[in-house]
Amino acid sequence: MFDLFRNKTSSYKADILAVLTVALALLPEAVTFAFVNNVEPMIGLYTAFIMGLVTALIGARWHLSVRWQ
Repeated sequence: MFDLFRNKTSSYKADILAVLTVALALLPEAVTFAFVNNVEPMIGLYTAFIMGLVTALIGARWHLSVRWQ
């Protein structure tokens, strides 16, 4: 976690593309789940953001990612 900026082998273009892909898939899903549960859409968006943040901070597993060795 502390080696975030050292030994960076991926490009910023790939990182931005990954963020956009997740955002485009997550936003409609979060709003839909909010409607299904009869809550406001913003609650679904807040929940999706918080879960993404928690996963990024303590749940990320870099050794489980699929990549070429």
